[in-house]
Amino acid sequence: MTETQEMYPLGRDEAESRRLNEQHKFLLDVVDGAIDRNVPLDNVSAVADVATGTGVWLWDAKHVLEQKADQSGRYYHGFDISDAQFPPAAQGIKLSVQDVFQPFPAEFLNRFDFVHVRLMVTAFPESKFQEAVENVLTILKPGGYLQWVEIDFSHIEAQTDGDPRVASSARHWLKFVDVNQMSRCAPGALFKAYQNLGLQNTSNNSFLIRGRPELKERAQAWQMEFFATIMPRVLLRIGEAANMDEAAEKAAVIKKDLQSFFADGEVVDTRFGTVVGQKPA
Repeated sequence: MTETQEMYPLGRDEAESRRLNEQHKFLLDVVDGAIDRNVPLDNVSAVADVATGTGVWLWDAKHVLEQKADQSGRYYHGFDISDAQFPPAAQGIKLSVQDVFQPFPAEFLNRFDFVHVRLMVTAFPESKFQEAVENVLTILKPGGYLQWVEIDFSHIEAQTDGDPRVASSARHWLKFVDVNQMSRCAPGALFKAYQNLGLQNTSNNSFLIRGRPELKERAQAWQMEFFATIMPRVLLRIGEAANMDEAAEKAAVIKKDLQSFFADGEVVDTRFGTVVGQKPA
């Protein structure tokens, strides 16, 4: 088992695939669509999605490109460290197993005009972001664009000193992040990596979910499912529970507190960032 697989706190079963697909729909509304406005759509003939999971982002990207920049013969390929969540049928889309830290096969080098990556903050330490970006850039054509969407946990800390109903889940989660040397602000770490590697036309667009009434109920549902899913594993890994039974018992209390917090119309202050850059020609 690789370090990436060991750190990853979520499952790869059918239930998690359903959660990922619902999360995808929510995130599209949070970050204003599958493809950031800073990515030019002209002359995109090959698209890759790294850490593709169920491949759901590729389907929406395909739809966007066919509507806004019609071009026949466009190629779509999804890569993931595991094929456990690949759909049984993926017409028009190719899927293959690939570790983001391992060299891509020669057939993919400099092949894609546009590469997308999303939510790998829980997969490896912050110190590995630049290495991951550098490897992903090998499959991007000179002049092509890399779009990487990540989550920003840095604003949660303020809530650990606020409402006690959210403080416990926030504190445990941030301890898990720090113990595993994950990034509290992955978009910022990515933007720095882009700059270090000489990417051009870089941008880092931040998207809030707190304070957006049109997203509140969906944000609460997403956060409730996320924290309910991960908290038993988190409690085990940070040493707050001796076994899964104890972890489940403690997680149930945390879940109840969050339900009360959400019932009063609150949202955990998680944010997202879309980091875009162009590979030098």
